[in-house]
Amino acid sequence: MSDTFRVAVVGFGVMGRYHANVYAALPGVELHAVVEPEADRRRAAAELYGCATFADLSSMLATVRVDAASVASPTSTHHELASRLLEEGVHVLVEKPVATLVSEAKALAAQSRRLGLVMQVGHITRFYKAVQRLRLEVRLPYLIEARRLTPSARIRDVGVILDLMIHDIDIVLSLVDSPVATVGVAGHTINGSPFEDVAAAQIVFANGCIARFLASRVAPDAERSLVVAEANRTFRLDFAREPHTEMAIYQPRPSNDDNNHVHVDRHVIFEDNPLRKELSHFLARIRLSATPIGTLEDDLRALTLASDLIQRLNPQVATALAAPAD
Repeated sequence: MSDTFRVAVVGFGVMGRYHANVYAALPGVELHAVVEPEADRRRAAAELYGCATFADLSSMLATVRVDAASVASPTSTHHELASRLLEEGVHVLVEKPVATLVSEAKALAAQSRRLGLVMQVGHITRFYKAVQRLRLEVRLPYLIEARRLTPSARIRDVGVILDLMIHDIDIVLSLVDSPVATVGVAGHTINGSPFEDVAAAQIVFANGCIARFLASRVAPDAERSLVVAEANRTFRLDFAREPHTEMAIYQPRPSNDDNNHVHVDRHVIFEDNPLRKELSHFLARIRLSATPIGTLEDDLRALTLASDLIQRLNPQVATALAAPAD
């Protein structure tokens, strides 16, 4: 491998553009190719970055050589595209979720290990400073509430559990050192969608911690919040004020009278381009200069739990997702 990374972005939608913008600005990185089936988007990529563009992955692999690639295509295509890239010796970052099926995700993890290649899943919230601080400070939560709501959604080939809720599932599983004991879920599909547009879930861990999740892509307003309660303090995070996260820490203050006193410690945390941190970390792992922030085992745990929720919510949709392609 040369001193300059030659990278490709597969899928030039909203997230693909974000990836391309970051790669184009990183030192020691050449955005070498973009794969995108829509001609207008290919033209835009060529004009913006002066890179080669291809309508499909086969054309790119037959024409150019890249060291690494981001897969930012529709979720239903992740497994096929990531697998082909790995077989060609390309390190891969796959936007979350890594696949629609746990079996496909396990196959990709095994494939990357067999070939000695880095495969990283794009859980961008792992690179939020506020989330990293939370993981350092939280010890034994007894209640966690996560809300992730939006008035609309770009992704339509999966429901809100795989699109939105999986972010919070990943965070919660990193905070609670205990196996899942019980799971419950309810939801709705709106306007004829085959996938859930609203989902509410409750998970109880073996140590008694309760985690509640709400995700919606038909909400009147955007909301992304997380509350983590411990015996002597409660953390509340508001992620919806980009590029900042607001963190409030509530702690009881002793008092000599009968009134309850609570001390609130408020912080405004500047989230300095988490995607840039994520992609830089991906490239550093290829260079063997960084250890994973979140492992493939963590990715599989989050996807397994999300898939369990989907199965309980809508067995017909889960069966359709599991059906082999024609």
